[in-house]
Amino acid sequence: MQTSAGLHSVTARIILAVVWGAICALTIAAPILLSKSYDTAAAFLYLFFSRICHQIPERSFQLFGHPLAVCHRCFGIYIGFFLGSLIKNRYFHRSPQTRRRWMMIAVAPMALDICLSFTGLWTGAGIVRFITGLAFGILISSLLVRSVTELLRDAPWRLQADSIHSSREAFNE
Repeated sequence: MQTSAGLHSVTARIILAVVWGAICALTIAAPILLSKSYDTAAAFLYLFFSRICHQIPERSFQLFGHPLAVCHRCFGIYIGFFLGSLIKNRYFHRSPQTRRRWMMIAVAPMALDICLSFTGLWTGAGIVRFITGLAFGILISSLLVRSVTELLRDAPWRLQADSIHSSREAFNE
């Protein structure tokens, strides 16, 4: 039988995998809907994702002749979040210093790609932007899993229910 902590971790992974899987599906759904002449639904998805991504067509993967609802890098991040939520990796969480080190490892390649692009020294290909986003998403996802696990374990509604249960037990004694 699983411990309570293990159950919270599995629940967190399921929640995040469903959320990130749905977001990945929606980014792919936009060009599919557009190719099937569901223009209004596709426009809604493009509008939704426009709040978080520049959606430059030349910097987005194409599907059925239409760009995904997000750019290469954002798509890589979302796929990384999804895949990372499926991977159990306790090594990242051994200490706060280890977590900071993994954060730097996750951010560095993407930040370098972005900075070099702005300076004009590098014009990274779409696959490079996708891979740096993917690496970032996978590494950061384990931190998100840990955060959701802690939220489920220490949730305010659980603490309140536990205190009510304790009060009832004390009253009945």
